[in-house]
Amino acid sequence: MNMKKLLYSISVALLLVTGLASCSSDSHDLGASRVIGEALSWNITTVDDNNYTFTNTSQDIEGVTYYITLDGRTSKEFPIGATESISLKKNGFYQVSLYAISRGDQKSLSWTKLVDWFDENAKDPQWLGFTDGNLLAGIEAGNAHTWYADGSWSEVPNTTLDGSLATGYTFTHTANGGSQWQAQVQLEDIPLTLSAGKTYDFSIAIISTADSEGDGVTVKPQMQGDDNTFFSDARHPIHRGVNVITLTDQPGFDGNFKLAMDFAGLPEGTEIELRNIYVGEHNAANGGSADTWAFNFQSSDNLLKDATFTPSYWIADDGWNTLIENFEGFEGTSGEFVFTAPEGLGHSQWQGQAHIKYDVTLSAAKQYDFSLVLLSDADAEGVTVKPHPDGDDNTFFSDDRHALKAGVPTAVTLPACAGFDGTFILTLDFAGTPANAQVRVLGVYLGEHK
Repeated sequence: MNMKKLLYSISVALLLVTGLASCSSDSHDLGASRVIGEALSWNITTVDDNNYTFTNTSQDIEGVTYYITLDGRTSKEFPIGATESISLKKNGFYQVSLYAISRGDQKSLSWTKLVDWFDENAKDPQWLGFTDGNLLAGIEAGNAHTWYADGSWSEVPNTTLDGSLATGYTFTHTANGGSQWQAQVQLEDIPLTLSAGKTYDFSIAIISTADSEGDGVTVKPQMQGDDNTFFSDARHPIHRGVNVITLTDQPGFDGNFKLAMDFAGLPEGTEIELRNIYVGEHNAANGGSADTWAFNFQSSDNLLKDATFTPSYWIADDGWNTLIENFEGFEGTSGEFVFTAPEGLGHSQWQGQAHIKYDVTLSAAKQYDFSLVLLSDADAEGVTVKPHPDGDDNTFFSDDRHALKAGVPTAVTLPACAGFDGTFILTLDFAGTPANAQVRVLGVYLGEHK
């Protein structure tokens, strides 16, 4: 891990309060509550290197209201005893400020942190959509903005987008009317012109902290200036975790590309991240249009992300004879395992077994969420995914077999599974995979159910 440069500062700043002097009196007694520096205090809890919580432990002073700013731009009321959290997702300078404001006085506390340990070029092991030939690479949206309205279509305070096309956008979903197009995110004035003589592929990863309600989120890749010309304007159910929406072989248009989205239907306060926005000329290797949903491999809730494990294998031919004694065609980590099918691999279930025994113990008193994404470069009869306890083949979250189509991701997502007392093992079976084909197992996640 790179050296972490940490910069903390706790400061009390006296801010200027203007416009409060009386025009009719020489008296400077405003009759308002004063704020002493010692009145401000908070408890800062380090969850891990990238996640922190802030609890307001300030004094209760009549006439004084407390506010917090998490992003350096917008503030909200922060009552005594309230808790807010911040997640550091990329390199940069972060500042969280606590303000105490009365009619005649104002003071603040600030916490700052310089983050430089993220590898900006690191490959995210999670399936986030298409990558090769992205026409958006290296360009930016000239106008990335939001528009929120109430139930009567009157504009309400809008949320703020943070980020870029290259790094992705993050925002907090705020109050709105709840009907389609009353919580819009628009990425426009993008210097990318498409052609009506070509077809295109599109994908986007939407990472959400909550499930959507109703018909879901609208994703509308379209021509700028013409709301009636688009790849799709469908609504997509969104779940807590990583949701990838893909569209392939879409007829192009003569005009600039724009992306319009609507998040009405998500609970207020949901944190949203838009990642890996992709537009490219159609590539058959991208497979077909499909939505996937998996839990977030990168989450601090993932018990498997950094867990140690021991793999073992049993590979057989169609006659159930051991095909390879020391199999070396399975490698990787929980972020991305790769299975390369050997010549002569059998076609019956359990003739291509890989067992991954994690140094993780579960409890029968709890429920768990599990997910992974399978992506093969060839059609495969089926991959069995069986999470279970060590030494007990009859207790498992699931033992379903999943047929794979070349280039099309298949998410295996199992929420709220009954736990068990024992060591966790993930058993995979690749029987029936064509010789020399590769199956990638992406973003293996296991966490306590929330």
